[in-house]
Amino acid sequence: MSATILLRGLRDGWRGLTIATVTVAAMLVLGLIVYQDIDLSIYESLPEAVRSVMGIPADADATVLAYNEMLAAIGAMALVGVAVAIGAHAIAGEEGNRTLHLTLGAPVSRLGFALSRAVAMVALIVLASLVLWGAAEAAPLVLGIDTGQAHVGALMAHLGANALFHASLAFAVGAVTGRKGLAAAIGAAVMVLGWLGSGLLPMWREGSADWVPWTWFNGTKPLVNGIDGGHLALLLGGAVVLIAAGVAVFTRRELRLHQGAGALMDRIRSRPGAGRLLAATGRGTTLFGLRFAAQRTLLMLVTAVMTLLMGLLMGPLYASMKEDLDQFTASFPQSMVAMFGGGDLSVAAGFLHLETMGMMAPIAVILVATAAAAAGIAGEEQAGRLTALLTHPVSRARVYWTTAGVAGAYVAVVSIGLFLGLWGGVELANLEVGVAEIAAACFLLACLGWCFGALALLLSAAVGRPSGAVWGTVGVAIVTYFGYTLLLAAGREELGWWSPFRAYLYGPPLEVGVAWWQPVWLLVAAAAFALMGGPIFARRDLR
Repeated sequence: MSATILLRGLRDGWRGLTIATVTVAAMLVLGLIVYQDIDLSIYESLPEAVRSVMGIPADADATVLAYNEMLAAIGAMALVGVAVAIGAHAIAGEEGNRTLHLTLGAPVSRLGFALSRAVAMVALIVLASLVLWGAAEAAPLVLGIDTGQAHVGALMAHLGANALFHASLAFAVGAVTGRKGLAAAIGAAVMVLGWLGSGLLPMWREGSADWVPWTWFNGTKPLVNGIDGGHLALLLGGAVVLIAAGVAVFTRRELRLHQGAGALMDRIRSRPGAGRLLAATGRGTTLFGLRFAAQRTLLMLVTAVMTLLMGLLMGPLYASMKEDLDQFTASFPQSMVAMFGGGDLSVAAGFLHLETMGMMAPIAVILVATAAAAAGIAGEEQAGRLTALLTHPVSRARVYWTTAGVAGAYVAVVSIGLFLGLWGGVELANLEVGVAEIAAACFLLACLGWCFGALALLLSAAVGRPSGAVWGTVGVAIVTYFGYTLLLAAGREELGWWSPFRAYLYGPPLEVGVAWWQPVWLLVAAAAFALMGGPIFARRDLR
């Protein structure tokens, strides 16, 4: 291993994990405070099976509920998401930035490079898990709150192993393919689909989610029951196998020359009959076309997941579960529903809002908008291509507003795809949800995506570093989302006027429609962020 490369790996990843850890710790403190004012009588009346599914011990109090939401749900998504980004960048990021061949030109072997980056990734995730664990143990002591019988250490052990597994998956894909975007997309897809599958599949058939990695993390409710050795072994053993496989392939494969898919497409075009169908069309030759194509794999994957899984399938899923949901809703705490965006589970519109529009849809549009905004300016600047571009008759203003247009187009594509999927699912299941309400909710979703995309664009233009733009936007999104939903759960919704998610979630839109001020709030914020970023980028010295 190389000490220099190990330190560089630590330096590349510490910012994102620090932001995620501090944000989750802050939300845990806020949750501990807010949950003390929640009426627990409804939780005490729940059946034991329901309490177990929700991760609530028999003698649970408000503190355990806060741990369950802030660590097992929010903390898990945040920490695993950052871990996937670190794993994807470990090898494929340097290869994509065209700095890997320079590193390997020094007396550093491929094996030494890969192992050094893998050790740095593991060290960062372990350290972040320990820091978050320390914060989780210290917060109730400082606030004078009793934690009861909650197994916080067991939860954090499973959470750290889960983050390491998904990071190792992204690491392996990046090491094998050399494509950072593909590695991040696959890691994120396994995370999101695993989170959904671990919650939804058991409703269909008991034990059907036992193969899902997210089940190995929280399927046995470590907060309630302590460490599960079998699941922990699956996560850690899987991480070791994935890292070993990635290192083994990386040491033998040829590095990419960054010609994209050209070589493959050339071979396909050379085959009889394919050349005319796949002849060049001129698309991608403009600055907008080039920027739009840069993140197309991520865009296609996110759009497909939202259209088919979170859109088309949700209508039939609700229809098949309606009777069980009616019974479950009667005993399900409304404060818990509020934590994930609100909605009435007993009606189709409320179910679709909670399952799709409440959390997953915002994640999708913020993800694609942030990726486009960060890559278009800070990403090009970090890779050393922006200065070369500006030597041509291309102004900074054109680069900035082209990037803004691409981010906006990405959000529009995902929103339109989700609209078509939800509409199709509602028609298939013959549900009583109007197409006008679906269109209004998806338009409001697009406004939310444009708002956070403009924030990412502002940060990208101001700092010139993709990590600063991405994690700054993610941090604001997490704080504003859970800041508002915690207030909603505590019955203080009116205090959340500062959060863009109040404008997005208020209603909810699928159930009662959209008020005029909701899109106005988001569009004004988007315009303000975008207009602030232009002059900053025009005057800043490039790195």
